[in-house]
Formats: sequence, C-alpha cells, structure tokens
Amino acid sequence: MSITSKAELASLAKFAKLPFDIKPTQTFAPLLSSSYRDGAGVEQTGKPDAVCVQARSFTFIENKSSKLNHHVDKQSSWWALQQEYTFRMHDGRDKKYNFLTEHFFRTNPVFLKDHAWNQSLFKVAAMQAQYGWERYVVCFTRNPSSADAQRYVEAGLVFCTDASLEQMLSVIDLAAHGIYYPFCLDARHSGYTVTVNPTPDPEHEGLTPEQIALDRRAKYEAVIASLHADDGSDCDYF
Repeated sequence: MSITSKAELASLAKFAKLPFDIKPTQTFAPLLSSSYRDGAGVEQTGKPDAVCVQARSFTFIENKSSKLNHHVDKQSSWWALQQEYTFRMHDGRDKKYNFLTEHFFRTNPVFLKDHAWNQSLFKVAAMQAQYGWERYVVCFTRNPSSADAQRYVEAGLVFCTDASLEQMLSVIDLAAHGIYYPFCLDARHSGYTVTVNPTPDPEHEGLTPEQIALDRRAKYEAVIASLHADDGSDCDYF
C-alpha cells in the first residue's frame, strides 16, 4: 500500500520549484536496486518519493511529514499491527501486512504511523546504509523535535528538511566535483543543529563501493545490537 499525505504532496510541489532536476518517482530502477535488508536481515523492497539527477550525481529523496517510529524490522511492525487488530476486532486470525496497513489507514492513521514499517527509522536507515546518504536522503517536511533528531543522529541517519533540501543537494553536487563543503541543518529554534561533512571517510580509502556498503551495514547492525542490549532482550518490538 502506498500512502502519500497531503503534506508530502505539498513537499513534492516545493521540490519541483527548486533549481534542480527533481522528479517524483516510486522506483529506484534503473539507477539502483530496490531490494534492501531490514534490521533482521530479511530482504525487503523499497521505493523513493523523488529523484534528483545532477551532472555527476543522482540522489533519491524520501519525504517524511511526521516522526519515525522505533521498529527495527518489518516483522516487528507487522506484529504490533496484528496485536492491535486482534484486540480491537476480536479476530484471532493472522492478517497479511498490507491488509493491516489498509485497515489502520482507514480506522486509526495515527496508530499506523506509530507502527508502520514504511514510517520506521530503521527502514530508512537500512536503505541509507545500503546506498549511502549521497544517493538516498531523508527529507522531513519540517524540523524534527530535538528528541527525535537525537534518535535519528544516533541511528546514523543523514537527513534534511524541505527548507534545507536545496543546500543538501548543492553539497552533494559539489562533493561529486571534488569540492567538500559541510551541510548544516540549523534548527536552533528547535534546540539543535546537525552538521554533515561530505569529505570521504579515511577508513574507506582503497575500498570498493561494495566494501564501503558492507561497512555502512555493519555500523547499522551495531546500532540495532546496542538497542537490543539496552532493552535486555532479543525482542524486535520495544
């Protein structure tokens, strides 16, 4: 099920006015694979909201109009939706994930955002770990709260906002030409700033793109492992 909110549609309209070639899209093909692995290592299929093609680079954009939830894999998300459906509907039969998302989209969209896999921090972080933030960036409609921004940064997510997307894309384009200028999300009114340095990681010197992707994945999995350790269990729903 594909759900595009009015806020996200408004964001896409704003993107079209930026001085970049940004087009709505729901596929990574033919530039990237649409397959990725969630926090449990299970292969999933993802899709973006838009793509920006520049002279020496391209960036897929994932637009979000609300905060990201904590589910680390799709099974955890399904289980939360299934439990709520069973409780509310007095129906103990397991339902498919798409059935549950469609049900809660109609009956309780707030609950859906809190538990849908599409709205998970660890879904977009998994995709960014696979592609790299220069290829896949998360763009929020407005500044996340200070607490949410801290969660995202601790998970290793690189993100911007509608208002700072132009700066983010400029930084990516300059880096593709060998000019490294930091991106800064100035959200002082929300209590924080976020700075991203596009300079190549010295640890990646001499590595192939595949090896770099493996390193990003290892860091992603380390974040999830630390969450499990803090939770004191192997449960994916916390």
